Amino acid sequence: MLNAILVAAALFLAATSATALAADGGTKAGSGASAGFPRLMGMNIGAKNYESADYQAAMAKLDVVILGFYRGWKNGYATTSTLAMRKVVRALKAINPKILVGQYTILSAALDDPNDTASLDIRTKLYAANWWLLNAARRKVQYTREFGPTWEVNVSSWAPQDANGERWPAWIAERNYKVFFRDIPELDIMFLDNVQNPRVAADWNLDGADEPLNSPTVLAANYAGHVAEWNRIRQLLPRVLLVGNTDNDLANPEWKGQLDGGLLEGIMGESWSIETRAGWLAAMARYRAVMRNTRTPKIVGFNVHGSPADYRFFRYAYASCLLDDGYFSFSDKAVMYSSVPWFDEYDFKLGRALSAPPAAAWSQGVWRRDFQNGVVLVNPTSMSSTVAVEPGLRRLAGNQDPSVNDGTVVSQMTLRPQDGIVLRR
Repeated sequence: MLNAILVAAALFLAATSATALAADGGTKAGSGASAGFPRLMGMNIGAKNYESADYQAAMAKLDVVILGFYRGWKNGYATTSTLAMRKVVRALKAINPKILVGQYTILSAALDDPNDTASLDIRTKLYAANWWLLNAARRKVQYTREFGPTWEVNVSSWAPQDANGERWPAWIAERNYKVFFRDIPELDIMFLDNVQNPRVAADWNLDGADEPLNSPTVLAANYAGHVAEWNRIRQLLPRVLLVGNTDNDLANPEWKGQLDGGLLEGIMGESWSIETRAGWLAAMARYRAVMRNTRTPKIVGFNVHGSPADYRFFRYAYASCLLDDGYFSFSDKAVMYSSVPWFDEYDFKLGRALSAPPAAAWSQGVWRRDFQNGVVLVNPTSMSSTVAVEPGLRRLAGNQDPSVNDGTVVSQMTLRPQDGIVLRR
């Protein structure tokens, strides 16, 4: 979202409308600069039981949710796939009219499985147009086997044109438009997976030799291929927001300011997470860079992976997200992108931020950000830290971790290493 409101203006708003805002904590996603906190995003591209009323009710509590429909999905929910998918989106918006709903897509890779009817049209086209990314031995290349027979696609303009004069980026944009977006106008976001640099060496320019991953010409061609897809999407869907799953800061000139948001997938909680590998400051630097390098409304998801019973990790991650203006996204490691874990802290509406995202620790290594209805503290260090706080603050009252959220008034707070807390005014 837009940068935090200046302190003076925020204090004026707090003085004139505190009663109303305390009741609802501000407006939800999609309302622009006035949106309050917390901001919550769900990555729900896993289990496809979207027809479940309970699942719909859980997802509708979020501000942003990304779904993972496949071509042909209906699960007995309607007579056709399009009607079934649209019925789900409409159900979410009937419960929460302010929710933003997105649909998953991917440009850089595709499934090569003749038995998968949902992606058979993609597979047929890739073979017919010779758009698979091949190596010098003329074999398809694969970054990971984690997702089965999924192979890389040549997104560059070196790939041949089809009979209509198109290449892969434009074709897949049009295909996803027809399958998901054209007849479901209630969709708000096209989610773009793998907005990243190439991860395998291949014969990108079809000269019979494999180009290295860091080849400037290959990087430029990859950047241009993604932009070609984004430009075609915007021609077809000018009002739809583009949110990319990025493993980089989007600072290259071709991508900077192009997307409406980004997902920082697993920024905490995994062995490969930035916070695990490089530390909290590095993770926060990536978070702030993606906030800076996307355009309004800046739907930036701070996604973490963990156990919903690990309340300390949750608080650490949640409070870290609240130090900037993104959307917190917690994925349960046991089921990954197939549930909506809920925490007591979500039910407390912080309202608008009274201070900009902090650039340095506030006291004793502890970071702080102030909101209309509360304060957020984070201790990202390896040692416990005790800080004094002003009168009038108290812990939240919750059921999940009552030893921490016991509702008591506080004059000082001791935060364990890698912990955080939300205090109410």
